[in-house]
Amino acid sequence: MKNIRLVSLLLLFGLSLLPAISRAQMQQAPLSNIEGNAKSITSKLKSALSLTDVQQPKIQDAVTNFLEQRSTILSLNTSNPKAYNTKLKGFQTSFQRKLKNTLTPEQFTGFLELKPVNNDMTNVLSQLYY
Repeated sequence: MKNIRLVSLLLLFGLSLLPAISRAQMQQAPLSNIEGNAKSITSKLKSALSLTDVQQPKIQDAVTNFLEQRSTILSLNTSNPKAYNTKLKGFQTSFQRKLKNTLTPEQFTGFLELKPVNNDMTNVLSQLYY
């Protein structure tokens, strides 16, 4: 009887951890393929902002660099959210500065308007804002 209770408690405890593990894995999953995500983001930006052939590789390099930087601090999102947010804001500022140097003012305004309302895992652009 004690063994059944012990196994039941361990099982319940293990199951209670699954949602937390899944959330953490989902947060990291988008950054597991930085190059593929950078291409996908650039493709979306190309169509949304009418990027030129000259702008496209510059934007892709900036996106790749940003995603690589973000991947280095991702673990802070759960262990130290304040530090994560501070570092992320710094990376975003640098990224947006690069965009301003590459995009026209109208394109940059359009980029800012593409920000998803929420951190939507199905919208690849969320990786640039959250």
